[in-house]
Amino acid sequence: MSDNKMSSLRQKVWRKHLPRLVHRNTRPENPYNYYSVHLVDVANHRYLLEDYQEGFALLTRWDYKSHGYTERHSVSIAELDEMQVEIIHHRRYGPVSFAGIIAFTFNYYTRFAYAKSLASRGKGKLVSAFFGNKELKSRDRIALLNLLVNEYIQQPPSQLNSGVTVNEVIEMLYGRLWYKHIRNEEFRRKVTLLLKSLVITDDLLLRDERYFVQPKSMATIVEHEKEERRNKQQIKIQKNIVRLMLVITAATLLITLVLLAMAGVVDLHKIWVYITNLKPFRILFKLI
Repeated sequence: MSDNKMSSLRQKVWRKHLPRLVHRNTRPENPYNYYSVHLVDVANHRYLLEDYQEGFALLTRWDYKSHGYTERHSVSIAELDEMQVEIIHHRRYGPVSFAGIIAFTFNYYTRFAYAKSLASRGKGKLVSAFFGNKELKSRDRIALLNLLVNEYIQQPPSQLNSGVTVNEVIEMLYGRLWYKHIRNEEFRRKVTLLLKSLVITDDLLLRDERYFVQPKSMATIVEHEKEERRNKQQIKIQKNIVRLMLVITAATLLITLVLLAMAGVVDLHKIWVYITNLKPFRILFKLI
């Protein structure tokens, strides 16, 4: 399907679902069932869908100085379709996010994302109930730094702040139900120590209880990857050396036996019969 046809399809779907998204884009009497539509334009300005009237969408733009949605803008459906969009359905057990109007429409009718969320919650409860005493493997500094860098690069339109809190980091690592785990305080202490260690090495910046990725983190990750490749190469070389020594030892032993047999010191036939009569070798020969 061409880009023009896809764009036409998305605009048609936008017109169909915008009234529903606008009608439930604020907290109603039920605060666990409403939508929020976040958008980002080519200039990296962030917007929130507020209203829809006569074929135009009313957006409010986020002001980084006042830390609020202030300026109002009216855009056409075609302009709306050109923006990066994230539609979030806020529910009792956590938000369900959709990266585009097509994904939202597909899941609105199939309920696939909601079923997946239900299965994830069920799995989390099962793990919390039966494996509460199991100690989870902690992430090392580089793995955690890698996670934060990827989160910073791929931040969705709804993420207004590039920094993350300790709770958000723990949620990335252990899932939304981490607080139900019997060792949840251990998780917090481990992650907090790791984050503070990354602050000390200038890979992260701590400001207002939020951790921000710094340019030095890329150099740290690249250096770690180089060191990891170097270690793997050294292990590979060591394994090859051990294999070579085994081959040389076996060849030397074989040559020695042949020379002794030629000198009449050793009877190779008797040695072979003795080896084949050993139980492990008999079993091996039978398998062969």
